[in-house]
Amino acid sequence: MKPLILTILLLLSSFGLTQPAFGPNMAASVLQEGFAGERLYWTPMRLPMQVERASTNRDATTLAALFRYEKVARDEKMYMEDTGLGKKRVVLTWNYHVPNGEEPEGFYYGIRRVKEIMSLSEPQQQGRDVYAEAMVAWYVDEIEDWVRDPAFRAARTLRRSQESFQKPFETRVIFKHENGRWQVWRPEDQMANY
Repeated sequence: MKPLILTILLLLSSFGLTQPAFGPNMAASVLQEGFAGERLYWTPMRLPMQVERASTNRDATTLAALFRYEKVARDEKMYMEDTGLGKKRVVLTWNYHVPNGEEPEGFYYGIRRVKEIMSLSEPQQQGRDVYAEAMVAWYVDEIEDWVRDPAFRAARTLRRSQESFQKPFETRVIFKHENGRWQVWRPEDQMANY
């Protein structure tokens, strides 16, 4: 009877019906590789953007603060605007743009760190692929000085990032077993292959 059970187990493993091992230590290791340490970028608006110099709206305040920290560049512009009835007025604006014309992912503000793995599912076979899921608490570390400027208090992402060690963000992370190893699965990476 024992040789029969061993033979069945060997056959099942050779056909790939067993699932790869995955536990909290493996999840922590994979998160350290593919999730923690990721640089975080804030994208409040698309540049270039033109703002009247006298404006005190939220975009104008945010752009002025980003300019003070040399995150954006600006050029002064003056033009005449038709107000109707044959009258014109002088309009003074700031044209904000990215320095050196580069296309950034946004404004770097910190690094993601894992605080704890709150829950971890068992690996699940879906077709030929094996997935697992975790709920992860994480916080922002090495926060840039410019984030603490009062001009950015209205930006929820930046405000929450400052308090994230005490009140961590929570997110669901999907793991996929691929090429003999576990990794963080990002659906957008899969869409790029099509």
